[in-house]
Amino acid sequence: MARRRPSTPGIDGLLLVDKPSGPTSHDVVAKVRRLAGQPRIGHGGTLDPFATGLLVFLLGKATRLAGLHLGGAKHYHATFSFGGATTTDDLDGERLGTAGAPPTRATVESLLPRFRGALEQIPPSHSAKRLDGVRAYELARAGEIVELAPRAVEVRRFELTSWDDSRADEPLMEADLEVSSGTYIRALARDLGAAAGSGAHLVALRRVGSGDFNVGAAHSMESIALAAGERRLANLLLPLDAGLDGIPALEVATAALPLLADGATMSSAQLSPRPSGILDGELVRLVADGELVALARATATGAQPERVFIDARSEGARSEAPLP
Repeated sequence: MARRRPSTPGIDGLLLVDKPSGPTSHDVVAKVRRLAGQPRIGHGGTLDPFATGLLVFLLGKATRLAGLHLGGAKHYHATFSFGGATTTDDLDGERLGTAGAPPTRATVESLLPRFRGALEQIPPSHSAKRLDGVRAYELARAGEIVELAPRAVEVRRFELTSWDDSRADEPLMEADLEVSSGTYIRALARDLGAAAGSGAHLVALRRVGSGDFNVGAAHSMESIALAAGERRLANLLLPLDAGLDGIPALEVATAALPLLADGATMSSAQLSPRPSGILDGELVRLVADGELVALARATATGAQPERVFIDARSEGARSEAPLP
């Protein structure tokens, strides 16, 4: 049995990546893994190969927080073609039949309210959803008919930002969207095109936001490679609890850190005063010197650790000075 490679010390945190068009999200993960020398990498949601924009990667200890980032809302800039549907609902697929008469801007704008709010969306047949353990796109490529169950999604914003009808047979619409995690923009293009009677598909997609993160703070693959080559990749990482400001924080007394490293329950005396709004059983961040040291559940007498991010060896050298 192959031995798992150890994590690289110090490469723990969140890395915001501005994905280029072309590679899969898996390709980008693999490259960052090689550059960082860090085998443990999670993510806050993938992008299709042709799409660009924000990928949130969680490295090392941060992988244990992936579940807290997957559910964040996603913000996109998208371009839709009303020149007919495709097999993949985007520009990489083959055209399906003959496109109907292209709609006007006014027609599409009148349809958009149908695609806002809570929706039941059928994922694209060429998606990574599994049917009996097999990816849907693998079945579709093999010529099989793929029938996926609808899923509940939420479209919080879907606004037409520009309309280009310079090609009368294929008008293009640019749109700004904010959607719940798991929403397929390709499927919105497919369904909007069907409602318009012309068919439609996605021709460009850029993720500009994910949860609390914005693509403006993301790094290109070139800058990540340069930082790795200069041994300063750790400088690009955000702290373990970046984006988790909505989870209340309690300061841990320095003297209690070795006990916390062993998973011990923290008493109220070992923590900063608990704000009145925190309820028993609520998830809290335990911090020391401004850094996340554990996630815990608040109790009537303190906090019960669930995920600890320090170890006894590293904390044994800390000062034993109690919390003021």
